[in-house]
Amino acid sequence: MKNLTTEVRRKAIDIANALLGDGYEDGRAIAIATAQAEKWAKRRDKQIAKKNTGGTTGQAVTPESEKGDGETIHVVSDPDGTGWIATQGQKRIAQGQEKADVVNKAQEKAKAQKTELCIHNEQGKVAEEEDYS
Repeated sequence: MKNLTTEVRRKAIDIANALLGDGYEDGRAIAIATAQAEKWAKRRDKQIAKKNTGGTTGQAVTPESEKGDGETIHVVSDPDGTGWIATQGQKRIAQGQEKADVVNKAQEKAKAQKTELCIHNEQGKVAEEEDYS
């Protein structure tokens, strides 16, 4: 995280703290949080890495007028091992025992908000991404 700009690093820390609060291991939380903070910055056309660090500048692919306002929604395995949860920012927006049910609820919300949906596998790695912006 040391090469991230201050704003993006703060966002990554906020995400990591939320994941740690949900019971994720340190390394897993940091990896997920860093990746999601970088995506957050790219969608807002913000610089991701400090200058001269070899990182990306986070250039937007779509014009600002076409982007959704909502935070990315994540579907992850429940740290308690009891099923799956969908989170947005620091809030749980759906939970259940069946991944498909939670994904369906998360997709509906992502479509309504015109935002991105990241579906993680049981190990916490992003298995699928859907962009509804």
